[in-house]
Order: sequence, then structure tokens, then C-alpha cells
Amino acid sequence: MKIAILGMGVMGRGWITQFAMYGHTVHCHDVDKKTRETTVDYCARLSEKSARRLKIDDPEIAAKTRQNIVVHDDRSQFVDAAKGCDIFFEIIVEDLNLKCRVLGEIVPQLPERVVFWSNTSSLDIDVLARAAGRPQRSIVSHGMNPVPMMKGVEIVPGRETSPETVDMTRKLLLDMDKVPFAAPNIPGFWVNRLLIPQMLDAIRLLEIDQVSVKDGDDGLFTCLGHPQGTFKLCDFISTPTMLRVSLEMFESSNDPRLYPPRMLARMVKNGEYGAATGKGFYDWSDPKNPVARSMDEYKIATVEQLLETTK
Repeated sequence: MKIAILGMGVMGRGWITQFAMYGHTVHCHDVDKKTRETTVDYCARLSEKSARRLKIDDPEIAAKTRQNIVVHDDRSQFVDAAKGCDIFFEIIVEDLNLKCRVLGEIVPQLPERVVFWSNTSSLDIDVLARAAGRPQRSIVSHGMNPVPMMKGVEIVPGRETSPETVDMTRKLLLDMDKVPFAAPNIPGFWVNRLLIPQMLDAIRLLEIDQVSVKDGDDGLFTCLGHPQGTFKLCDFISTPTMLRVSLEMFESSNDPRLYPPRMLARMVKNGEYGAATGKGFYDWSDPKNPVARSMDEYKIATVEQLLETTK
């Protein structure tokens, strides 16, 4: 198949790698020049790492991945390429207004046969489908990070999504050794509806000095089988993504559990985004050996400390 992917951030690159590894041609575009210039090399390395993890014995996997990726610097050229694709896959920042605006600009230019996928982690597919102008051929296909190594994929149909679109989506994912599962079209769908409140509660407990980063993650790792614990996972997701997703979910549900803690907003304001910037709940100076931070400067245990955060 031919896939057009808009958005080449962490999740976008993950999906680009996933499709390219399995022989699909991927046309992609991103507004950031540096991202465009580094994506092919990144995806080639990710394909090798994923092949080792998944025990795929193919010494040519990186070369095959490279040859299946076409990066378009110009958006109009990307749109022209997307007209010949089977799927248009939107993987841009989790901002409903931005997504709807971009979808309204691009998708109506594509042939009616092109299916619209979104990798949104929490937003209403019916709203996105209306913006794209093809509700019967619209569906959420939400992968987990890193996409090539994580088998689970939420598929979320809208009210008007056709059975054919659901079947095609499920079959394509199964053909790439993924595990697609149906999720409800509610804020956060299934995975984030359960995960995000738990992560926000952990940050709140850290903020009021009831737990440390290390003890919190050690507990979840050893007792609940989490691969890395809540705080390290947040650093991989990035604090800006956590902030935006939780706010979007809160606005959609009015559930107070989803309102982000002050600590999270302050970290974003200070540029402490997590693993990508070298500093979050962990110090990532040595990416292979991240060190849990004390986070003392963000803790709020007194009225004075609370007032300090309002400056």
C-alpha cells in the first residue's frame, strides 16, 4: 500500500518506520526542516533496533526501510503524492483546532477512495472526520510509542465509519503483526482514559512531597509490572504532550481528575520536556543511565511555596 503521513515527530517517525519495514511506500511531510532532513536515518536505525527486539532476522531491514520512505519538503508536493495513496494518516500535535484546520485544507483535495486515519490519543474522531469531509472513511488508529515495538493499536471508529473502513484498518494492522483492538470514542479512548488519571495522580503526590521519583517508579516497576514507571514514561511521552492531552481530555469530559497539576505546567514553562531535552523527572545527561531528580524546586508543601508558583 501507499501511505501519506503528515507529521514526523516521535509518533510520526514510529509509524513511518512501521509501514516502511513491512514494504509499504510512505510519503511524508513535516513543517520542521531539521525533522525532514533527519527522519530517514532515524527510521533506518529504529528499524534495526526494532528488528532485534522483535527477533526479525533480516540484515537488509534498514536498507529496505530507507528505500520505502519519500520525504517531501514542499507541502503541495506532499499533497499531490497523497492523491495517489491509499491512506492519509494525520500525526500532528494534539490540538483539536489545529488538526481540524489542517484536515480541512488537505483532505478535501484527495480522491474519495483515500481513507483518513488519525493517530490522536484522545480527540473525538467524529469531529476530525467532519473536518476531513469523509466520515465514512475516517478512523482513529492510535499506536503506542515506540510504534514498531509496541504491538497494541487502538482503533476507534466514529458514528458514521463504514464497516469496510474498520475491516481494512484491522487487516492492514494484523498484516504488520500488530494487535488492533476496538476502543470507545470517549476522551482518552481506552488506554489513556485509564492511564492519564493515574499519571496525573502520581505527579500530584510528587508535588506535595508524598513520593519521590525513584521510589514511585521502583514501586510500579516491581509491583505492577510497569516497564519503567510513571515518571520515566512521562519523560518519554514529554511533559508538553502530557499537558496538552490532559487539558484536551479535561475540556471534553469536565472530569477534575484530568486537570493537570501545577508542577506539570511549570516544567513545560521551564523547558523541561523529558528525555528529548535531557531534563524532566529524570536527568538524561547519560541517556542510557537516567538519574531520578529530587524535584524539590517544584514541590508545594506550604502556603509560601504555593504563592511562589504564581509569580
